[in-house]
Amino acid sequence: MASPSSSYEGHFEHSALFEFSTVINSSFDLQFILGHILLTIMGKLLSSRGAAVLRGADGTYRCEMVKGIPSGVGECALAIRTLPRGLQYIERINAQRHPWVKYFREQGLEILLPLRSESGPIGLLAFGKRGTHQRLASRETTYLRSLGNIAATAIDKCRTIAELKVVNRRLDRKIQELNTLFDLGKEFGAVLDPDKLVRLLVFSLMGQVGVHRYLVCLKDGGDMRIAASRVDGPVPQPELLSILTKVKVPVTVEEMIVTGATDPRPVLGSLGLHAVVPMALQGQIRGVIVLGEKLNRDPFTSADFEFLSALGSLAIISLENARLFKEAIEKQRMEDELLIARDIQKGLLPSVLPVVPGIDIAAANFSSKQVGGDYYDVVLLDEHRYIVAIGDVSGKGTPAALLMANMQATIRALVPLQLSLSELTARVNNLMCQNTGGDKFVTFFWGALDHRNRTLRYVNAGHNHPYLLHGDGSMERLDKGGMILGVLETLIPYEEGEVVLREGDLLVLFTDGVSEAMNPANQEYGEERLEAMVRGSGDQGARALIEAIHRDIQAHADGAPQSDDITMMVLRFLASSPGVR
Repeated sequence: MASPSSSYEGHFEHSALFEFSTVINSSFDLQFILGHILLTIMGKLLSSRGAAVLRGADGTYRCEMVKGIPSGVGECALAIRTLPRGLQYIERINAQRHPWVKYFREQGLEILLPLRSESGPIGLLAFGKRGTHQRLASRETTYLRSLGNIAATAIDKCRTIAELKVVNRRLDRKIQELNTLFDLGKEFGAVLDPDKLVRLLVFSLMGQVGVHRYLVCLKDGGDMRIAASRVDGPVPQPELLSILTKVKVPVTVEEMIVTGATDPRPVLGSLGLHAVVPMALQGQIRGVIVLGEKLNRDPFTSADFEFLSALGSLAIISLENARLFKEAIEKQRMEDELLIARDIQKGLLPSVLPVVPGIDIAAANFSSKQVGGDYYDVVLLDEHRYIVAIGDVSGKGTPAALLMANMQATIRALVPLQLSLSELTARVNNLMCQNTGGDKFVTFFWGALDHRNRTLRYVNAGHNHPYLLHGDGSMERLDKGGMILGVLETLIPYEEGEVVLREGDLLVLFTDGVSEAMNPANQEYGEERLEAMVRGSGDQGARALIEAIHRDIQAHADGAPQSDDITMMVLRFLASSPGVR
């Protein structure tokens, strides 16, 4: 049976333990907890020295607090593989097997109290010799171990809460950065001017990151150009900036890996630049942000680089959207202009052909998506004669259409002069050479058709040879003439050809958009297939034959886009009365 004295002491110790636990668990300040633990146990032991050595995340034990030991002397970094199982006197520990014991002996520490929690080893508490110079009794050892267990739990809780605070601070920062990026994303998305986007990026760098030296470089074709800069000296040359496109992830200038002969780091350092952040789009580097030191002089962290990388992605996506939007607007403007030009071009072609006695005549122009330079016309020359013409200006687009319109005006102005086709062709050629400078040319065929005596005098200036199918089945190609128009001024007169036309004859004029129509296998329609259509036309009317040839061209194309205008004119010579167009 326990004596009243031992019962009283036990009650006192329990009360002291409860009070000790209440005090150290009421605080989340590690320094306060360690100080209270050391002073409590030092008071219990009547010791003048104490140290708290705690295990770090890397497994190394470091001295976090000392009492009674000069400042700085107690600093340590110990590699302790296994903590003692319980309270130990240092003199009983083999220093050869446990080299870390040397540190405690040098500090005059004799008693070790290991600290463990459910999560594992926490550290060690070490104390100097007792003021009574007596060994610890069993009851005292138990009491100190109880203090150690309470201390280990409090320290573990304190460190866990400290880690949670760090995580929360990081989380708060991430949330703030996400909110900032969200707001910036809305601002970037509302701007379609590249210059304004670059300025917005610069303001974001200065305001959110806190830098005042920077380079913003954007890829333009194969080169890098500087879109914005503020540095302490002349900006780097494009050749040096192009090296920065090899940087795939954000990095400080000092940590850049240089593989080529040119090292950009000295130049960047001399300009006060410390970090390189690539701006990538779909895995390709489209720009680079180079930054100077932060105003608070803090080093760039991984969190800074994450934010800068996200900001750079926002900026480069917005810049790419602005570029695509500009291209779309420009494309739409060009398409609108092409539509207008196509309408104008259609208006220049005769909407109604004159009725020629004894001749069924029809013509058609099937435009491609682009404005072209195909031309046809039927012009009254006098009571019995008509000019029939077809031509094809080189190239496509508005320049070809304008040249076609100019040529039409020239022909209509020269026809009333009553000159021979040879001389008229020479004049048209000379005028084109003077006005186009030789970089544009026209293939051209025209003829003076006399419906009274049914003759056709013609000149072929490098154009596709028209087909003349006679009623008896014989075929003739109209190839007399000379060189194409617009290349060289006339040195050799154009040769005139003449054919006599009879009842049942068929004349087919066409541009190279017919013969060169392509299918998906890049095979041309070809003149042989066109000739077969002409020979097999039978007694089809002029309009019906044009439509039949066009359907055959579409069947050959098999869905392939039409790359050139298709223009045809067909004349079928009847008996005595005019045919129906």
